[in-house]
Amino acid sequence: MTNKLDAVLAAAHGHIQLMTHVVAGYPDLDTGLRLVRAMAACGVRIIEIQIPFTDPLADGPTIMAANQAALDAGMTPEDALAWAGAVAAALPEVAVLMMTYANVPYAMGMEEFLRRCAAKSIQGVIIPDLPVDEPEGDYAAMARRLGVHPVMVISPDTPEKRLELLLPQASGLLYTTLKVGITGASSDLHPEALAYLQSLGRRTHIPIAAGFGISQPRHVAALAERAQVAVVGSHVLSLLNHGGIPAVEAFLRACMA
Repeated sequence: MTNKLDAVLAAAHGHIQLMTHVVAGYPDLDTGLRLVRAMAACGVRIIEIQIPFTDPLADGPTIMAANQAALDAGMTPEDALAWAGAVAAALPEVAVLMMTYANVPYAMGMEEFLRRCAAKSIQGVIIPDLPVDEPEGDYAAMARRLGVHPVMVISPDTPEKRLELLLPQASGLLYTTLKVGITGASSDLHPEALAYLQSLGRRTHIPIAAGFGISQPRHVAALAERAQVAVVGSHVLSLLNHGGIPAVEAFLRACMA
């Protein structure tokens, strides 16, 4: 299966790509659209859009607060999908991924959720708490059948047995955290995390996206030989909160330099 995500990664010609994370409806839909347009203008070609959720268990305080603010403003999963579709239509050069927690697709119906994603030109889905070893249906095969990459999420402490289950199902990207815990900016990337990435790269042919803690251009540079994508989420929202879109643009341009 090929889709826009594959094309974006192929066009990188070995250079690391940035994947930015935004929360649908935060701080509002119009500002969010201006933000993703600015990201694309800075060279970002993969954008992860989160459906606001009441209990985002993998997220730290910055993204959690953005989730709650979007929910307080009335955002629903249907609104988030519609907005993600508008982003995909407005930015044809960008691969849009949908991030959510398992409750949302289960409430909607997994196949219905994936069909809606495909209809909105969403290229991949990220569901970090999905119990992929449950016997009910094959989420990954269903997603691929609809032309949507099932992006599997792992971490340095993923048990070997589970890793062996996840690696064959991964498609498009293999999203790994660089630390155990929740999202949030870090001052440095630990050598153990970089060694882990190098080891992971020897085990899979799927492009690796690495996130959790990336907050400086030198972090992106450190990942360049070990991952294909650097994921920046909490730091982007923190910059937006304190310096607006210009602060986000300055950071992204520094990472791309």
